Amino acid sequence: MSKSVIGILILLVVIISCKPENKSLELSMNDKLTNNLSLLIDSCWNDQKVSKLNQLVGKNFIRILNGINVARNENEMAAHMNVYFTGFPDLKIQYSDAYIQGNNIFMNWECTGSNTGVFGEMPATGKKIKIQGLSHLYFTKEGKLYKEDVYYNELDLLQQLGYTLTSPVLE
Repeated sequence: MSKSVIGILILLVVIISCKPENKSLELSMNDKLTNNLSLLIDSCWNDQKVSKLNQLVGKNFIRILNGINVARNENEMAAHMNVYFTGFPDLKIQYSDAYIQGNNIFMNWECTGSNTGVFGEMPATGKKIKIQGLSHLYFTKEGKLYKEDVYYNELDLLQQLGYTLTSPVLE
């Protein structure tokens, strides 16, 4: 066998042996993100265990809701979640699609609940809600959630609770 053929065979062995390692690292990160998504939705939101946030979020975590920064750390996120838990004690979130791209998850979700408690400063209406939204979750290389962009139609939520808009005065 010529030296060039042996060299090519060695190069192929090196390339082939490196590929599974990279693939296993990618699968490992995908598995970590999938587990963290389950922790966020199932434990933190649906089981209302905000104490689990410390396993999930990074030190500089931020949550942006429809373009407004509503939480700048784990404690503010817990307080933000508790506003929803007080207003909708039976709140549940389900996601229909979740796509992992690198260290990001893009997720379509649906939230249901009954407004039997004070929601922010609004008294309970007793009405049921069902809203859809989209979240973009950003994770560090270590799998910690450091940013969440959430989008949903707040007007739809308020209308389901029985609130209406009045026309502006145009004078």
